[in-house]
Amino acid sequence: MSSYFDKYVPYLPDKHTSINLFMTFTPLFSYGSTCYSIYKKQTSLGFSIDICATMFMASILRILYYVTSPYELTLLRQSCVMIGIQSLLLKISLRYRPINYDPELLINLPNFENELNGRLHRRLSSSHAIVEHERYKNVLDVLQDYAILALNYVVTALSLFVKLFDVYFKRPCLFWQWKEEKKYWKYLVYFTGVFSVLTLLLKDSVFYSNFIGILGLFIESLLPLPQILLLTRLQSVKNFKIILLLSWLGGDLTKISYLLFGTNNISIIFILAGLFQMSLDLIIAYQYIILKWYGPWKEPFLDSGDDLINNLILNNNSTSEIELDLLEKQPSPLTKSTSSLIIE
Repeated sequence: MSSYFDKYVPYLPDKHTSINLFMTFTPLFSYGSTCYSIYKKQTSLGFSIDICATMFMASILRILYYVTSPYELTLLRQSCVMIGIQSLLLKISLRYRPINYDPELLINLPNFENELNGRLHRRLSSSHAIVEHERYKNVLDVLQDYAILALNYVVTALSLFVKLFDVYFKRPCLFWQWKEEKKYWKYLVYFTGVFSVLTLLLKDSVFYSNFIGILGLFIESLLPLPQILLLTRLQSVKNFKIILLLSWLGGDLTKISYLLFGTNNISIIFILAGLFQMSLDLIIAYQYIILKWYGPWKEPFLDSGDDLINNLILNNNSTSEIELDLLEKQPSPLTKSTSSLIIE
C-alpha cells in the first residue's frame, strides 16, 4: 500500500510550499465564512463594514509597496486574494444593511476645544491663563500644569481619533458611511489611482517607499478597532460570528509565526504591526467572552473613544487633586444606542 502512495509523493507540494499556499488563501477562509453568514441571515447587523475599508486600503498599499521595495511573494499574493474577498464582502454587507440606515441621523463629532476644556480643571481651561493663577509658588508648579495640559491635549486628540471609528458619530464627508453603494467603489478607484500614479512617479524614492509601507501597516493594525467599538455600542455578540474572531486570532498567530520563522526578508515593522493588531483582537475576544456568558456590563469598560484612551493613558486610580479634577470634569458616558439607524 505504501508503495502505491509513494509514486504520488513527488507531485505533492513540500512543507514550505504548503505553508505559502495556506498563507495566500487564508483570507478566503477568514472572510468567506462571514460572507456566507451575512447572506444566510440576510443582515449585516453586527458586522462593521469599516473592516472592508481597512483591508482594502492596507492591501492596495501593500501591493504598491512591492513595486518600490519587493518583499516575500506570498504576502503579495495574499494581498491580491484579500482584495477579491473584501470586494465580495463589501457587496454583500451593503446589500443586507438595514434598509432604514441613514447617516444623516448620526451624531456630529465633538468639538476639540470643548472636549479639552471638559477634561481640564477650570484654572487650566482656555478662559484662564496658567501663569496668572495665585497657586503657583515656583516654576515647578507651572511646569507641572503645563505637563498636565500637554497630556490632555494628547488624550483629547486620541479620543477624537478613536471616535472616527465609532459608528455612533458622523465622520467628515460621511467617509465610509455613505448610503449609496457607488460611492464606496468610487472612493476605492480614486484611492488606487492616486497612489498608483504616485508610486510610478516616486518608485525610486526611499522616503515614499517607507511612507506607503508604514501607512499600510498602520491602517491594517487598526482593523479590529471598529469592531471593538461596535460591540461596545451593541452590548451584544448576537450577530458576531465566533469563527471570524477565531480566524483573526489564528491569522495573527500564523502571520507572526511566519514573519518570525518562515522568512528572512522581512522588516521589524511588520512584526510590531502584527503584535499590535493581535492585542486588539484579544480585546475583542475578551468582549465576546463577557457578553456571551456574563451579559452586558452596567458600566462599559470601553465607552466609545473616551474610556479606551483614558484606560490606556490616564491612571484613573490616582488620588491626586489634579487627576481627581480631571475625572470629575469628564463627560458622563453616552447612552448606549439601540436604534438600527446608526448601526452599520
